Amino acid sequence: MRPSLASLFFFLGLPLLIAIAVFTTHIQTNISAFVIAGDNAEEILLASEIQSGTLSRRYILSIDAGEGKQVSKVFIQAWLSQLQAISGVVDVWATDEKRGALGALASLYAQHGAQLYSRTPEQTLAEILTQPALAKRAAGLKQALLSPQGRMIKKIVVQDPLLLSLNGFKNLATQFKNQHNSPTQYANFILETQMSGMDVPEQRQIQAQIKATFAEQNNLTAQAYQLSMTGVPLFAVATQSMMEADIKFVSLISTVALTLLFLFIFRSFRVMFWVFSLLMTVMAVAVIVTNLIFGSVHGMTIAIGSTLIGVCIDYPIHVLVHAQGMALEQRLEVIKKIFPSLLMGALTTLIGYVALGVSGYPGFQQVAVYTGTGIIVSLLLTRYLFPKLMTAEAKIVAPFRFIAFWPAFCQRHRWGLIGVVLVLSVAGAVQLDRLQWMQDLQQLTPELDYLKVQDKKIRARLVSMEPGRFVLVSGDSVEQMLQRAEQVYLRLDKVKQAGDLDDYFGLYPWLLSQQQQLKNQQTLLADLTDETREFWRNALQSQGLSVARLGDLDYTQSETLTAQQVLQSPVAKLISNQMILADQHNLLLIWLTSHKPEALQAALSGMPHVQYFSQRDMLNRMAVDYQQRAQITLLAGLTLITLLLWGRYKSILLTLQTLSPAFLAALLILALWAWTGEAISFLHLVGFLLAVAICVDYGIFYQENRSGHLVLTYQAMAASMMTSALVFGCLIFAQTSMLQTLAKVVSCGVILGFLLCPILIRPKQE
Repeated sequence: MRPSLASLFFFLGLPLLIAIAVFTTHIQTNISAFVIAGDNAEEILLASEIQSGTLSRRYILSIDAGEGKQVSKVFIQAWLSQLQAISGVVDVWATDEKRGALGALASLYAQHGAQLYSRTPEQTLAEILTQPALAKRAAGLKQALLSPQGRMIKKIVVQDPLLLSLNGFKNLATQFKNQHNSPTQYANFILETQMSGMDVPEQRQIQAQIKATFAEQNNLTAQAYQLSMTGVPLFAVATQSMMEADIKFVSLISTVALTLLFLFIFRSFRVMFWVFSLLMTVMAVAVIVTNLIFGSVHGMTIAIGSTLIGVCIDYPIHVLVHAQGMALEQRLEVIKKIFPSLLMGALTTLIGYVALGVSGYPGFQQVAVYTGTGIIVSLLLTRYLFPKLMTAEAKIVAPFRFIAFWPAFCQRHRWGLIGVVLVLSVAGAVQLDRLQWMQDLQQLTPELDYLKVQDKKIRARLVSMEPGRFVLVSGDSVEQMLQRAEQVYLRLDKVKQAGDLDDYFGLYPWLLSQQQQLKNQQTLLADLTDETREFWRNALQSQGLSVARLGDLDYTQSETLTAQQVLQSPVAKLISNQMILADQHNLLLIWLTSHKPEALQAALSGMPHVQYFSQRDMLNRMAVDYQQRAQITLLAGLTLITLLLWGRYKSILLTLQTLSPAFLAALLILALWAWTGEAISFLHLVGFLLAVAICVDYGIFYQENRSGHLVLTYQAMAASMMTSALVFGCLIFAQTSMLQTLAKVVSCGVILGFLLCPILIRPKQE
């Protein structure tokens, strides 16, 4: 039989469609973009910074020399030089490096001593501008000029005779001295890259070169040092590597398994070619549409969307089972006859997938578009193109013995089987109060636990700041943000005095608001009386220092220090991870050491645009929020499906009959989770909704039995069930726990729903 014109156009256009999908689609792999969405502007901006800002571009490198040993300075200097030469590396420095800060003291901060000497000028000046204090300060100045840092001090003192610009840095030095408890066997460094931490191909190369240069230097110096790394880029590369492996492996195994299953069911390479060509078209269009809407397609979308094969293949399977061996006119007539059932099944499944988009889980918005597009395209191609791809030579494969046996057995023993199902359902319903809910989103990614442990171990070697916990201050302008931060410092000081906070690290002494800088200068100039100036000149004279050069306390410099000046200086690399500056929204992160969260939250209450931020708490809050949304989504989806069927059948009894296999399958699975005691998450509920939406298709097909041949209808359902269960079941081999969860829930659901249909539904007979 000669191919039709439509089939020729289809097979010629398919390679072009696939090429467009492959070469125009941007694949995204940032797991945080798929999992996490902020509830407010601050959290959204912070999430963006983690994905592409300074926070995302930095590694922490830690060298372990071994107990009782120290890392050689020669090794460090040689290795850092090699790291600096790596393409894409902006800078690398020791975590306790002082060169940049020391240089900035003379070149930038000395001229702003009058503006930056304190956050509480009245109290500070009362301690500085007394005769004994000035005498002591002059003695300290003489000692500093004679020290190894004398050259730098000379540059500062001509601009700032009282060395007020060093005042705040003394407290900072004390902080680091008290907090820095890393054993000497460790040497720790920060490496910053030019590209985002989410640019996985580039970051993968940089990580490989970091390890290669370290191994090379280890061999050259005959050392046995150990290198550990952490940072957002490390998590990003590990996540993408895991996802790429999942996508490749799951796609491969599901394709092979589906091919074997299809050949086993239909015994025809020709039939397989028809159907797989249709599926490739569906997947290509789904990818293109998703990319057009979102600008990219997430790797998890493709991994989860691969299950779309198991759903979209249902429609051509029904056509194959009912219309093989027929001429074109007969095929069109049969398809026209069964299409209303296919359409209703597609609508109920579409409701389930669309509900994903409003479940609160960010990545499922893409999944909803991806799968929704696929379902619509598959349905239309099945109705209008697939009959023309088929040929009349293909023969109907005889149904398996179980296909004929199970419906007949259920009809003979219907009431007994219904009784068994009811007993199991009641027993399952009783178990539901034992359901345990997962309250921590981090449990959804146990496969990354090894990186979390390594991150915690490395950060324990640094200043003991609490990872993932800080105070977040926001403002429409940088000035507003800094003013609010200075109010926060005052409250944190009180918490610290009460013993509920060991310490904190804000932007001071690196930067103060212009308002505070002007206040500092005005207070200083008011307190520099003639008497005070005389005290200072006498103190200089007693130490043998030049009164002519240092005695004139001219602090009338009017320009304040700006954030832009600081961020353009060497100090930027020390504080840029604390500032997130945007056009209309700016964030400041105040790092915290050991503290009591309740005390901090109480101290900061009532301060607008200030919040105590805990990454774990945010994830836990999101887990509860997603759980509640998933419950609402589940109920809304089931309600919509029920109303849709009721509108079609105009009978509550037929509607409940059609829905009962899907509902009871979900109930029995929930009961199983309750009985085993395994904690379930909102992801389980999403899986239940998918299982119900797919199983409702089986109920519709079996209830309506439009072909009038119950065995053929159940044979088509069996083929659909096996392909869906197989494709979803293949996700169990993924490394990603979220995919494994969907595999267990949906596969079990569709199998149960298929088996329950002949028990609970009395089909229409012709």
